[in-house]
Amino acid sequence: MNLLKLFLKKNFKILIVSYFMITSATIFSQNAIAELKFEEAETAFNNGNYELTIQKTDEFEKVLGGITDKSLYLRVASQNKLFNPANFYTDEKQFTLYNSLTENAEKYVNATANNGLDDKFKEIYAIGENLKKLNLPKEKTIWIKEKQRIEKEELARQRAKLEQIEQYKKTFEEFTIDDLPFGQTIEEFQKQHPDILAENYKMSKTKWAAGTDEDLIYACHSKSIAFENKENFLLPYNSSTGAPIYDTTIHLVLVKNGRIVGFQKTIFYFNSKGQGNLTYSEAISETNKYVEKFKAEFQSYGNKATDVIPYYSSQNQWSWITADKKGVHLYSDNYVDEKNPKRWKSSLTLRVFKDYK
Repeated sequence: MNLLKLFLKKNFKILIVSYFMITSATIFSQNAIAELKFEEAETAFNNGNYELTIQKTDEFEKVLGGITDKSLYLRVASQNKLFNPANFYTDEKQFTLYNSLTENAEKYVNATANNGLDDKFKEIYAIGENLKKLNLPKEKTIWIKEKQRIEKEELARQRAKLEQIEQYKKTFEEFTIDDLPFGQTIEEFQKQHPDILAENYKMSKTKWAAGTDEDLIYACHSKSIAFENKENFLLPYNSSTGAPIYDTTIHLVLVKNGRIVGFQKTIFYFNSKGQGNLTYSEAISETNKYVEKFKAEFQSYGNKATDVIPYYSSQNQWSWITADKKGVHLYSDNYVDEKNPKRWKSSLTLRVFKDYK
């Protein structure tokens, strides 16, 4: 015992110095690691990796043993980048983040209020004020109740949208020309509509389908009618006089396997001779009006993600077609004489086709 006391007495100063040296080295080592963690947090923040920033900030504060102004700033700035009010009621993580962000922003402002108005203080203060303006609930029960209300409204909205889509589909499916029915035999159709398809009519085989006789589509029309576009049966004219057909009655009936599957009529025919009393640009505008009318009626504007009915357009042709081979087509023909621009014509033709099986 006396030897121990003697040893401590002789080596007391050495022991004290050694203790302080070890303690200092440990503190220095911890500070170095903490600074390294903070540098990693800053790098992550500058690279836009805000989740990693928060992770490295946690590690920094754990090593250091507490929160600092600079670590709290990085935490608030990163949380603010991750916070998305639009998903507040759809993602519970956003609710948790909102509460943490609000609390941390308030902590920072209170802790640094006496340090002067530097840019970081102004930034975090502005974040806190914006959070107040959002006025979002912090209590879980209130958040759940509001979340359920929004979900119920969204469900009702989606249900109404689906009902509306079904209505547009039904409108398309039922669409025809002049209320004429599909699927009748030629004989049945002739009896009911002798004015459209007289007994003495012309039947021409189209090139729109190939295969057996049951697959072929025929174009039936009066023998007094011919077409400028013979392949597609467009631009009808009087075969005797050569004059364009201006009226808007049905001038073509489509037949497949002995059944009526389509109709075609001229919506309008304007030209420089006076039919319609329009200028050429006005006539073109009429075409655009009809195209927009059909787009609205079928809710199909050329966006595959939102169109109710698949929509296709090419030069002077606009089509709405479903997989079961129901199609509504608009064909436009516009011509201006290069030598005499005062001579022009503009027409729009409507064709409806529904495959009958």
